[in-house]
Amino acid sequence: MDTTELSKAPWVRFATWEVPAPERLEFWRAHVSAAVAPMDFRALRPDFHASMVRTTIGTLHVARMTATSHVVEPDTRRMGDRADDVAVHVILRGESAFCTGDGVRTLRSGQVLLHRGGQPYLRGFAENSRDVVIRIPSSVYAELTHGSRPSLPHVVDADGPAGACVTALGRLLDRATRSETSAKPDDSTVLELVSELVSGRRTSASARAHYAAAREVIERHLVVPGLSAAFVAARIGISERHLSRVFAAQNTTVPRFVQGLRLDRAHRMLVTADGRERLTVAEVARRCGFTSASRFSNSFVKRFGIRPADLARQARGLAAITG
Repeated sequence: MDTTELSKAPWVRFATWEVPAPERLEFWRAHVSAAVAPMDFRALRPDFHASMVRTTIGTLHVARMTATSHVVEPDTRRMGDRADDVAVHVILRGESAFCTGDGVRTLRSGQVLLHRGGQPYLRGFAENSRDVVIRIPSSVYAELTHGSRPSLPHVVDADGPAGACVTALGRLLDRATRSETSAKPDDSTVLELVSELVSGRRTSASARAHYAAAREVIERHLVVPGLSAAFVAARIGISERHLSRVFAAQNTTVPRFVQGLRLDRAHRMLVTADGRERLTVAEVARRCGFTSASRFSNSFVKRFGIRPADLARQARGLAAITG
């Protein structure tokens, strides 16, 4: 897939907070129509507010939108070339109803919705909803699906077989749109995760997509003492051998990666602890998934060159001086 890495992505933030109340909805409609796609809006409460962050991930245009309760309807007459594009909504917060001619779908946090840009629909949002939206050109989408045209709209649930990819995509986009300096994934990883969601073939994703999904599983289960390569591989639907190859491409192994994340978490806990919660080394080890305090301490010294107990004392002393 031909993608271009963008070294410095543009960043645009827009919000209605300083706009007079009677003008907010029209102000928001004009901005979204110009930035994303032609839309009509109806507020469900008089003090409507909304905000948007627009940025790029490689060749992809991404928008993160937060709003109070409202209804949106695309203006399909003014879609033009964007009518064939596919919109991918990653639902980060809140509930909404997506209404088309074939029925109503209730959407909630942790799901992904895919639909064609020119498809007529109504979508009603509950209070303080938040979506991240990617618009994928029809030619790129055709490449993702190998020329096939699966029926849209399509909803993928984080509780389903592709759940790890759903959650990984949500976390990547959430992080990438939080601030102008946020680390961004490459667009190939994002597109390959979308391809996995569309195809439903759990072994079809590339090594980058599998790595992103595996990281998500590991981060969510880091405190589980029995976290293993077999556990992670089963969660993302690939063999343990293939998972090992995925991590080898990143110059690491699953156990080494897991231990590194656990040690990093333990380090953060020790340096940020204050007088309100003076954790023992054993308690920090337990909270980070280590089954042995002595083994944790030895690994910590090898990684950071200091015993965890000594680091905790230094952090408390510094907190006392600065506090």
